[in-house]
Amino acid sequence: MNTKNRMGAALLAIVVSIVPLVVSACYYQIGLKENPWFSNADVAYDFFLYWKGQMLILLCGLLALYTAVRQYFAKDVRLSVSPVQLHKKYMIPLAVYIGLAVLSTILSGHRDMALWGGYEQWEGMIIICAYGITLFFSYLLVTGRTEIRIVMWGLLAGVAVLSFLGAMQYFGYDFFRSKAGMAVMNFMAEKKLKFTFKFEVGRVYATLNNPNYVGSYVALVLPTILSLVSFHKRKSAVFQSGIALFSSVLLVIMLLGSQSVTGCIGVFATFILFAVYFVIHNKRHPGRIFAALGASVAVIGIVVGLNRPVFEYGVNKITNPAPDCFEVKSLESQGGLLYMRTSGDDLLKLSVTAKDGVYEYEATDGGDKIVSWFREGNTDKVKFQDERFSKIEISEKCVVADGEELDAFVIETPSVGKEYTIVLSKENDIGSGLSRMSYRMYNPFDKVDGLRHIESIGFEKNQHFGSRRGYIWSRTFPLLKRHILYGSGPNTFVYEFPNDDYVGMKNVGYDGAVVTKPHNMFLQIWVQTGFVSLLAFLALYGLYFVESIRLYFLCGGLRSSEKIGLGIMLGTFGYIVTGLANDSTVAVAPLYWCLLGTGMAVNRYNRMGNRDASE
Repeated sequence: MNTKNRMGAALLAIVVSIVPLVVSACYYQIGLKENPWFSNADVAYDFFLYWKGQMLILLCGLLALYTAVRQYFAKDVRLSVSPVQLHKKYMIPLAVYIGLAVLSTILSGHRDMALWGGYEQWEGMIIICAYGITLFFSYLLVTGRTEIRIVMWGLLAGVAVLSFLGAMQYFGYDFFRSKAGMAVMNFMAEKKLKFTFKFEVGRVYATLNNPNYVGSYVALVLPTILSLVSFHKRKSAVFQSGIALFSSVLLVIMLLGSQSVTGCIGVFATFILFAVYFVIHNKRHPGRIFAALGASVAVIGIVVGLNRPVFEYGVNKITNPAPDCFEVKSLESQGGLLYMRTSGDDLLKLSVTAKDGVYEYEATDGGDKIVSWFREGNTDKVKFQDERFSKIEISEKCVVADGEELDAFVIETPSVGKEYTIVLSKENDIGSGLSRMSYRMYNPFDKVDGLRHIESIGFEKNQHFGSRRGYIWSRTFPLLKRHILYGSGPNTFVYEFPNDDYVGMKNVGYDGAVVTKPHNMFLQIWVQTGFVSLLAFLALYGLYFVESIRLYFLCGGLRSSEKIGLGIMLGTFGYIVTGLANDSTVAVAPLYWCLLGTGMAVNRYNRMGNRDASE
């Protein structure tokens, strides 16, 4: 039957093809400078995220308008969209996920950021709702072969362009470093900008803002694109297969050039899942299995051999990360004392006073035993006689913050090259009314901030795991217990994460940086929209995944629509795997949600025996 959703399918095709390609400058107010852990910068430019989100919102509006107009003017009920096509098993977890994102925004202490998004993320509640709307209309409007073909051709076109841009970056030809590329990036800017690039020439970021997201993108689209390869001799089929194969090669080049270990793991996980499918469907033909195994080993061996440094770098990040290198583990101001915990887990309690430039020190250990100190003659630095604290030195200085000169001292650890500047100040004890000494950190932004206890769980000796994800996760885990029913609000992780963990951040090389994301999509959802929201997100994908396994792993040979259904299932599975070490981002997530909805629709189409859903 000739279905009537071509316009809706075309809009979905734009979501999967054009949205990831959108790049242009956006000048915006950061809104974080009032926080002591952030710099005094008040404005910034975004190039790869903001306008993608705006394009997605526009397309969602057009999808809603198209569907409403189509419903209103449909004279034949068979041609209108039927709510019966939407299975509750998908719609309920989707509604819960979106509803809790809205609730978390309403209850957020940073409502503007949660609603609209902002600094380095631009994934606020509006964008999350747009994800849900994209899935809803993908599932609603893709009802037959015509719509499937339109969406897949849109995806193929977008992947061909983006993978070409990425592959050229790998070979040292970055479009965005050219005059034409800079003109594109300046298209929405009020004045012509000059650009500096944070990634070296040859490192692939494509149009996706970060090489990590290249990994998520490749894991998502590579299996889907390969499902479009066919052995038909029709010119259109040969042309489609040629573009799909060529784009797949470019995607692999992109992945290697991005150096995204997470992307490689996602692709490998997808390969393992497909291998299981292949064995199930060829268990009566062991020769095919061994031939495929031999070919796979040969291809993997060649790829790894030609890119050995990249894979060695990735393996070392996981199995042999950089060792933790610090002497001071934590600093905390409490009860007029500075509590200093060393890497050996020894506690030094320090009392420091300064009057007319003269500093006095008292020190005890965790058992309140006095720790002797002395001044080194040639440097006048304070050192400790106790072997446990012998690698710690103290020098005295004055610092200026908010135009005021303050007494301070510097805790130095020359053996590891790290130092921490502590400002002395007096505060009133609420209980006794007496004043006592308080110790605050003079941070890289020339601001003074308190030293509080920072909770951490896990990765005690392995904070550099996965490019310092060990550190970020260890500080994120304690946040989870606060966000069971609802979260802090979309795009507000920057407020929840202890960015005032100045000692911990300096120890792992994040000094002067601000952590805006947990580098784990599931932790991101849990913190920002709540644990129940995460369960809904997982249930939504889990139901789709189980249905896909039943449809494609337990059936006979695959027709073209079934191959596409299998490809989308494998691609979305790869994306979910990359979520273990990558975040959700508006650079890639619209593709996931659109393909997930399309995959649900393709499953419905195949379950009905390849009959159009509108019949």
